[in-house]
Amino acid sequence: MDLIQARSERALVAANRQLRGALGRQMAVLIDALLLGLARVEAYIDFPDEDLPPEDQAVVSAQVAEVLRGTERLLATSHYGEVLRNGIKTVIIGEPNAGKSSLLNCLVGKDRAIVSPEPGTTRDFIEEVVNIGPHCLRLIDTAGLNPAPGAVEKLGIEKTFEIAGEADLFVVVMAVNSPTLLLDKVLREKIHPENTLVVWNKIDLAPAPVLAGTWKGLSTIEVSAATGEGLEGLRAKIIALADGLTPALGEDVVAINARHAQALKQARADLASAAEKLAAGEAAELLASDLRGALAALGEISGKVDNERMLDALFANFCIGK
Repeated sequence: MDLIQARSERALVAANRQLRGALGRQMAVLIDALLLGLARVEAYIDFPDEDLPPEDQAVVSAQVAEVLRGTERLLATSHYGEVLRNGIKTVIIGEPNAGKSSLLNCLVGKDRAIVSPEPGTTRDFIEEVVNIGPHCLRLIDTAGLNPAPGAVEKLGIEKTFEIAGEADLFVVVMAVNSPTLLLDKVLREKIHPENTLVVWNKIDLAPAPVLAGTWKGLSTIEVSAATGEGLEGLRAKIIALADGLTPALGEDVVAINARHAQALKQARADLASAAEKLAAGEAAELLASDLRGALAALGEISGKVDNERMLDALFANFCIGK
């Protein structure tokens, strides 16, 4: 389904990797390690009279920690998976009449937003999905950040702050003839060089000033939405920022979906509980219950792990019944 519904080249690559078994291979490694740890615990519960080697909790603890790290590594791709499937949430912010809507229209390739010389034309947000390079972006044009808004305009600005709280990327548009955008504390904390591009618009009217203060160190581009100057450079800058959203997990990165994430979160909770019980020296039966829960959760992704596999692991590692 991910392959059929892929909306960008990156989504297509991720879907192909899953289709070729990238997720299945990683799950197999985690399940095998978990089975080995569970077999060690079950052996001392079910066969206490056998001549087993001394119980070593440190070995089980290391195996639980290994599976927990692998689970966390896969969970780290869950947001990227959402981005691939739904598009990178790219919020365009700026003062009224800075040219945000004009820029949106240029990137979309059609007159999606109303453009007017009158400040404050955009009172609500406008969203459009567009492919830029290998990425799918959800471009969101927001109400201008007017320091003295009217009643309706104020509602639009509040919506801008709400949307900005969930943004993956920011495109900050400033007009070269009015470079005075002031951001509130919440927005300032969310803007940093890895997720923000400052666009100096209207360079057909005046040269762009030098960035300072809040904006120092951020990537910039000079454009004219009216003439089209700098738009190719703008696309290249957006692609570079979007490239940086890919988790640093190597070529075999797996962007899991929401169902996978839910199962992995349950496995993580059970594994964390098992680790706590190991550290506290609690009863093996309680530890085994947590490990079985984690195994069942991982099985929701790769397919049910039946008891035969656990017994195979147990008899393969212990001389029981001889």
